[in-house]
Amino acid sequence: MNNVRLDLNLLLVIEAIMLERNVTRAAASLSMSQPAVSNALRRARKLTQDQLFLRVADGVQPTSRMLAIWPELHRSLAVIRASIAPHHFDPSSDPTSFRLAVTDSLTAEAVCGITLKLRAASTYARVAFSFHTNAGSLDGIERGTLDCAVGMFPALPRGIHVQGLRTDHYVCVMQGGHALMREMTLDQFAAAAHVLVTPSGMDLGAIDGWLSLQGRARTIVAVVNHFADALRIVAESDLLTCVPSGYVTGPGQMLIARHGLVVRDLPFETEKLIYKLVWHERLHTHPAHQWFRSLVAEVCGPPADTADLRTAKVGVAEANGS
Repeated sequence: MNNVRLDLNLLLVIEAIMLERNVTRAAASLSMSQPAVSNALRRARKLTQDQLFLRVADGVQPTSRMLAIWPELHRSLAVIRASIAPHHFDPSSDPTSFRLAVTDSLTAEAVCGITLKLRAASTYARVAFSFHTNAGSLDGIERGTLDCAVGMFPALPRGIHVQGLRTDHYVCVMQGGHALMREMTLDQFAAAAHVLVTPSGMDLGAIDGWLSLQGRARTIVAVVNHFADALRIVAESDLLTCVPSGYVTGPGQMLIARHGLVVRDLPFETEKLIYKLVWHERLHTHPAHQWFRSLVAEVCGPPADTADLRTAKVGVAEANGS
């Protein structure tokens, strides 16, 4: 191995296959033909004396050897890219692709706003949006399939940079004419049946954690991934749902009005929701990504009538629970 000339292109092919988990998609991402990528993979297998990737129904999966070498390989390629990247980024002329995940409650305004701002600033740049869950977005950022993500992220791993964007709070939405629309106690709220919104599909949310501090638990009869779905269900039933206030006054406003839904404060104290922009250390000083994160923060930052978090200090998570 010490006498073997290492072809950097082989490492780029391995990286692309690892990120895409599919040879065809890896070839497309590299602007190479599939036979060329397959040939490079054969050479990499010979070099490492390992299969590296095994075929599965929807693509390939890495071998244990590939998983072992991946962290250092990915980090090293990121260092190489950063070392030769231009010190300045001109959005009007530099073609760059950005990959971003945005939480559901901000998607409607963020996807449109970011795309239009990016298009206005750059003819050549491209953005790809992904479905967000806290765990999924952090995994994508760690693996390199995402550049950054906007969400609430109650805990962050070491080495992830974070910037506060805006704060919000939950409110309760119910059908017009609901028995609790005029008055709702904590006991009544807990006794009612609820629709829970969570992109991860988990059957407990922040509301349930706060209720447990009050010695209460609620009945959840449906778990959905999107706030709009929860509002439609509530409009046709006696169920309650809890959504961020910003969603009610923003993307969900038309649904609220169309169905005559009623919005009420929660009958107990809760913590504020904090939306955060997070990214990996390897892209922290990259000029293009610094510019893109500023664009994202501008779109996803606080509305004009709320306290401005955009001047909040950008930090790095030192340990879980940050």
